[in-house]
Amino acid sequence: MLSKSKFILGQQCHKSLWLNISGINPTNPPDDTSKERLSAGNEVGEEAKKLFPGGVEIPFIKGNNGFKEMCDLTRDAIESGNHTIYEASFIIEDVFIRVDIMHLSPEGWDIYEVKSSSSLRSYHKEDASLQWYVLDKVIELELNDIYVITLNNKYSKKGDIDTRKLFTLHHLSSFVLSNQVNVKDELDKILHVANSDIEPKIDIGNHCKKPHSCEYLDRCWPKNAKDLNSIFRLYRLNTDKKLSLYNQGIDTFEKLEPSIKLSSTQLNQIKAYEISEPIINTIKINSFIEAVDYPISYFDFETFTDAVPIYDGQKAHMQMPFQYSLHIQNSIDSEHDELKHYEFIADINKDPRRSIAESLLKNLPKSGTIMAYNQSFEMSRIKDLAEHCPDIATDLLNLNSRFLDLIVPFRGGGYYHHEFGGGFSIKKVLPALCPDDKKLDYNKLEISNGGMASGAYKEMRSQTKEEISLTRKKLFDYCWLDTYAMYAIYSKLRDLIK
Repeated sequence: MLSKSKFILGQQCHKSLWLNISGINPTNPPDDTSKERLSAGNEVGEEAKKLFPGGVEIPFIKGNNGFKEMCDLTRDAIESGNHTIYEASFIIEDVFIRVDIMHLSPEGWDIYEVKSSSSLRSYHKEDASLQWYVLDKVIELELNDIYVITLNNKYSKKGDIDTRKLFTLHHLSSFVLSNQVNVKDELDKILHVANSDIEPKIDIGNHCKKPHSCEYLDRCWPKNAKDLNSIFRLYRLNTDKKLSLYNQGIDTFEKLEPSIKLSSTQLNQIKAYEISEPIINTIKINSFIEAVDYPISYFDFETFTDAVPIYDGQKAHMQMPFQYSLHIQNSIDSEHDELKHYEFIADINKDPRRSIAESLLKNLPKSGTIMAYNQSFEMSRIKDLAEHCPDIATDLLNLNSRFLDLIVPFRGGGYYHHEFGGGFSIKKVLPALCPDDKKLDYNKLEISNGGMASGAYKEMRSQTKEEISLTRKKLFDYCWLDTYAMYAIYSKLRDLIK
């Protein structure tokens, strides 16, 4: 049986579809971000039902006979005269679909597919096209129109959610009708693959990561794709260019021809790998350090998003700061044990923005450099806080003039280590600069990235006091490391120019 999701997967890659249907274990299973996206989808789906209240819902039924039972319940709901059905289920030609919302208008049935994104994607249109293809073959249905519903990220909650303002409806009947021949052709191909005993031979390409990253990526990509000298690790080399080189047999730095134009950063990356030593430009490092004023405030936010806003002034998928870590180095001679540290996690039961804004204004020194890693994120969150708290907006916005981005000396060519592997994230830079400091190991943490931190904070909404206390400890440990790592990295840079 072919579902909508498998149809979209098959459009992306026949091989991935075949592996999925064959029950082959993924080499790259969904990460925390993917799981949160699924949870958001369920939340948005429930909210969208309020556009057409009072409908009957067809439950998901497991088991060998589950599909047929859901279809029977759908038929019963239609025959009983229900004008709105949620998760209506149909099987036609070995294709099974569930329609998020079906609503009977005077002109016929209108179809609504609900998405948790804030924009219409091409695969959403293909999804809708398949729905229409199946539904058009259900004799007792008189179809009228079809829509995709996405979130409106311009809508700001004030009081109760205005469901009609929260969503944007995309009218797709024109596209869907013109796409029916293509759907038929694609479906024939995909069903052939799904029913085949032979694994399709598909080479790697852009389809491996678009529209979604494939769960079998490591199965298909060359074994050396993650090696430090792989052309797939070359900094900011266009994906099409990487694939072109790979298809020419050029898969490592050593095989690159001198005629291939490369950026200075890419050349540094290659040279650093060849000599197994860092490429250091003390002039650029010194220029960065000269811009630093003491005290230095090493600063980092953690944020969460809600697909459906729960606080006034919140928008769909808006980055909401809930935690910060702050290490303060008062003078150039300060040792690590002299650092002041402040940390904050907002009350899970309240809008976090006012409390976190007041706390950071209280704890940040009134002068000196505020150092962040990829500062644009922190600065944008401060702008958001200022908009939410107009009475302290001036004080908040004044902070942004003091920021200095610690990524600059690395991305700007001051220091390149071959173990960066074409990236400049703090988790690439830190172990290369400080390989022997056991305090600086993210792998030892139970929460080790921002996605996990966001998910953990939101989970606290349903946790006991004991569970919340444990989660807070894990969050503090993670965010502490983010800012202490900045201090350690900056100290290493200073040592280079002594």
